[in-house]
Amino acid sequence: MEDELLSIGDFAARCGLSPKMLRSYARAGLLVPALIDASSGYRYYSPGQLDQARIIGHLRRAAISLADISAFLRDPDPAQFDRWDRDLSVQLRARRRALVEARSAMVPMGGSGPTAPPPTTEGVDMTTAAQAGTATDAGTRDTNEDQVLVADGLFAVADGVGGLRGGEVASRLALDTIEAAFRSAPTIQGLRDACEEANRAVWRQSRVSHGEEGMGTTLVALGITSDVGAVVVHVGDSRLYRLRDGQLDLLTQDHTVVAELVQAGQLTELEIEGHPHRHVLTRAVGVAPEVALDVARVSCEPGDRFLLCTDGVVKALSTIQLETLLTTASAAHQAAAEVVTGAIGRGADDNATALVVDFS
Repeated sequence: MEDELLSIGDFAARCGLSPKMLRSYARAGLLVPALIDASSGYRYYSPGQLDQARIIGHLRRAAISLADISAFLRDPDPAQFDRWDRDLSVQLRARRRALVEARSAMVPMGGSGPTAPPPTTEGVDMTTAAQAGTATDAGTRDTNEDQVLVADGLFAVADGVGGLRGGEVASRLALDTIEAAFRSAPTIQGLRDACEEANRAVWRQSRVSHGEEGMGTTLVALGITSDVGAVVVHVGDSRLYRLRDGQLDLLTQDHTVVAELVQAGQLTELEIEGHPHRHVLTRAVGVAPEVALDVARVSCEPGDRFLLCTDGVVKALSTIQLETLLTTASAAHQAAAEVVTGAIGRGADDNATALVVDFS
């Protein structure tokens, strides 16, 4: 039988793992040699173990723990690869965002003191025949609880609620979850499922983390699905607009007390400004185990420009002002920057965030 087996050196060369790795996996009970010579202590492996060794090597390079690999090998469910992929995407996005936040926290040496920074802007070329630009500003607030997502075929804005650090955590967690889940199922049902998964993730986080109880977030997401095309998912008072042929149309309905009173005919548009509950949401992601999502198909044509924005923009700029800014700016990132700069310049007292998407 020994003649049919491979020494640890031969096995290592064929599977791409070092002898040291093989010994550590054997100690963990993960890849046990087929035979150990009792007198010499030499280890021998079966050729049939090569595929398993290669799988273990690939999963370790993907930073999967030995315990998770062991559980997978006992019950090899192919769906586990999708779950690992979503988890890794969330972790990677969180690490990248932490780097951005660390960079923004740096204070230049020799500076004359803090000054109000310009809106943070970014231009991103998409593979879905679209160009996206983003801009955000904390306004008069100490922290910015708005978050933006620009991914392949997916654009979203979230405005955290809940005070302290909970709002920022909720908006970031929601978008990270949606991005990872939608990548695995880029359909209209997949987008709905991704948003429901985000709601559960924020709800769970609020239940276990001290200081984040009651946190939640608004959400407006525009997804280019593989089955029905453009789809909007909406919760709260962040909005989606479409500029087509010079005309700006609002494509979402705010989930606020005053908006629902207006829709019911119990309040007029002119009475909104002075209403004591004008900023009270009736829906938000993560404040309950389940959330009612507004999901609708969106007409999308070449030349259309979409604006996803938080209420800090809407409270400061009228529809006519938004239409003018979006019509005159040439590129998506310029349009986003001008919308946010315009909102801050007109006294926005909240975080203001704009995501502009141009389709061609």
